[in-house]
This record gives sequence, C-alpha cells and structure tokens, in this order.
Amino acid sequence: MKTLNRLVTAVGLVLVLVLPSTAGAEGAVRHLFNLNTVTDELKAIVPGQLYMRFWHGRDISVGVFRMVRNEQGHFPGKINRHGEEVALATEGRLQMEIEGKTYFFGEGEVMIIPPQMPHTGTCLSDACTLVSWFTPGRLDEWGPEGNDDPELKFLDRSTQ
Repeated sequence: MKTLNRLVTAVGLVLVLVLPSTAGAEGAVRHLFNLNTVTDELKAIVPGQLYMRFWHGRDISVGVFRMVRNEQGHFPGKINRHGEEVALATEGRLQMEIEGKTYFFGEGEVMIIPPQMPHTGTCLSDACTLVSWFTPGRLDEWGPEGNDDPELKFLDRSTQ
C-alpha cells in the first residue's frame, strides 16, 4: 500500500504540472476523495456491476469507477471515445482494446489514452477499480456532480 500511495502522489504531482487547473469554476481548491475510502462512496450505475462517482474542475473531470463481476458477468460496455484520459488502476487487472491493440494493466499501474482514440476495457478479475482524469472535462456527458444517472457513452444501455 505504501508503494501505491507513493504512486498516487507522483501521479497527482504530474497532473498538477501537466494538465490544466483542476480548480472549480470559482477557482476554489477542493479535496475530492480519499483513495482508501472512496469505493464506499460510489453510486450504483448498473446495480451489482458498475459503481461510479465523479467531480468536475474547470477543464478536467475525475471519475472513480468500480466494476464488479456477478452472475451476469461484467457490466455491458461498448467502445468509448473522448478527450485524453489518465487512468490509475487501484484494484484488479484490466484488458484494454485501444485502436485494435490489446494492453493489460493492473493495480498500481497508470495508462494514458490519447484523445479520441477508440477503446474498451474488460475487467479480468472479480472487481476492478479505476481512478481516471479526463481533459477536456465531461460535464456534458456526465451532468453536474451528484447526478445519479450520467449518460456514460461507454455503457451499452440496450442490454439492461
């Protein structure tokens, strides 16, 4: 856990230096979540399979996603395309298909997905948790913070 905490701190520093300001529209600095307890605060998007919570800054959105395998498997996903994403796996192992290539990453690893690159992810373990930073922000897709029914373009709602 000590190594993971160091990694999260390093990623945070890189994001502060490289990405646009994460301050809200009013310019306020905000404490968003504690990595050790955030999974307890996630909202069910697909009950029993997909949980999420998100926050918006002026030019960036942050999402925490937890995917859980149940008797139906994992949540119904589809190809996604959006702005640049930095994803940190905090639990589990994932297989990512990005522009036809397969990548694997797991707990403690970080992946950068370039803007508008088609991709889909599959959790290979019973549960996977990702913390992802997106620029530009995803307010148009997810709605305001606290929205219980974000659009989530990567979710295939036709199978629900």
